[in-house]
Amino acid sequence: MKPLAILKKGFVAAAITASAASPSSAADSVKVMFDWIPGGWHAAWYAGKVNGCFGDRKLEVSLQRGSGGVDTVAKVASGLADVGMADLGTVMIGAHKNKAGVKAIFPVYMDNPFGILSLKTTKIASLKDLEGLKLAAGPGDSNIQMLPYAMQLAGADFKKVKAERADFSALLGLLLREKVEAFTTFLTTAQILKAVSKNAGKEVAFYHYGRDLKIYGSVIFATDTFLKERPAVAKRLMAGMKCAYEVARANPDAAADALLAAFPSKKRGAELASIRGGIILTFGAGTYKTHGFDWDMDKVARTFQLALTAQGEKVEGAAGAAYVHKFK
Repeated sequence: MKPLAILKKGFVAAAITASAASPSSAADSVKVMFDWIPGGWHAAWYAGKVNGCFGDRKLEVSLQRGSGGVDTVAKVASGLADVGMADLGTVMIGAHKNKAGVKAIFPVYMDNPFGILSLKTTKIASLKDLEGLKLAAGPGDSNIQMLPYAMQLAGADFKKVKAERADFSALLGLLLREKVEAFTTFLTTAQILKAVSKNAGKEVAFYHYGRDLKIYGSVIFATDTFLKERPAVAKRLMAGMKCAYEVARANPDAAADALLAAFPSKKRGAELASIRGGIILTFGAGTYKTHGFDWDMDKVARTFQLALTAQGEKVEGAAGAAYVHKFK
């Protein structure tokens, strides 16, 4: 073979090697921050990673814990993550009132999961029953922000509630020791706490007032920068999330296994109960049956109206569309 032919062949081989090792063929990194400690319906993300929902779309997804929806919105907006999870109302308040550069991109809870956990003997059957009770809530809790307005809609008075703040990790202990009579939590979290309480010899009950609000609950949101500078990655992430939640719905036991592989100390039965609660909130709602994972813009407008009204702001017209992103 002539020297020139050998040289050309070498260039071709080198080009192929360089192309295979080029950044364009590598997975795109996406940082995700949850609203709280990973557990329950967060398992969908871990199931998605195991089942190739993200890897098959050339996405390297890293998952971080959060410390409440309000805190997650602030941290994601500051650039600590590309994508976060929080209640849609909290995302809208952050974007509208606090000028956080974020938009909701994917609805997770089609029904709102807000509720109240109490000892079963307290017998909370309506928000009116909270009047006169000692109620605790964690810092940055989106539930307690909505509760005063929800009580007003139900003909109850939040001013008659003895509200106090406590660390999230202390809430159940305070209830079981009867230092408080109730605390705010989510439907999915309540499933885990019921199991823990039962093991401690106590029976608790969950009052799900969020269902009656007819608004969205938790959503996935992204920074405006991420959506503007990495639109193709955002679109692939959207497809990966759909895959992950559908995989977890199809096999909740395997989703629980994926979560426990990452967090072996968690109790499988409690996490599985929470996962099943998440399936109901996502796939059991009428909104999913009519819109799938596309936005119901009437529900978006109602969520915006209730969230801002709960903050003491006047809302006119069907606003809220500016704070959700629709993929083309």
